[in-house]
Amino acid sequence: MALTEYDVLDPVSYVFAAYLNTVQSTVSNHFSETRNLEVTPVVVEYEGVPVSYQHQMWRVRSESVCANYKQKIGQFSECTVKASRLFNALCSELKQASSSNWQQAKFQTMYCNAAISFKPTVANIGAAPAMSGLDEARQACNAAAVAAMGNSDPRLARERDRVCDRYRGLKEQ
Repeated sequence: MALTEYDVLDPVSYVFAAYLNTVQSTVSNHFSETRNLEVTPVVVEYEGVPVSYQHQMWRVRSESVCANYKQKIGQFSECTVKASRLFNALCSELKQASSSNWQQAKFQTMYCNAAISFKPTVANIGAAPAMSGLDEARQACNAAAVAAMGNSDPRLARERDRVCDRYRGLKEQ
């Protein structure tokens, strides 16, 4: 049977060693907590949307905001807009609440910085607007010009000229 360091200690030394271990652990935890060294994931339901993000060293990690929606641009856009509003709301709330708590001051700074620096992705997805007759003629002229390019077939050149003349006529109206 192997002896541990505690097996060879008398009871007083054992209690003292346990005390030192606790103090060391407490100091280490306090240091880590005050510096916010660990990546901390957060999910907040805001205006009906779960907004996820991470913070570390008292900064919101911008690339983590709404990362769970990155493959769905519509939901990602909605989430990042809500996240931006959330950061602004948290900044305002924490500014109004007076407290001498060091953590509140750190969170206030973190959320106010995020409110200023985080830029949401704004995407509106819908049907493309119908093209006008001029746009259709321009597109047909471009396609005919590309088809005739580098080709010696006279039919393609005549088609290009006919389609592009129609486009030029519409453009001058």
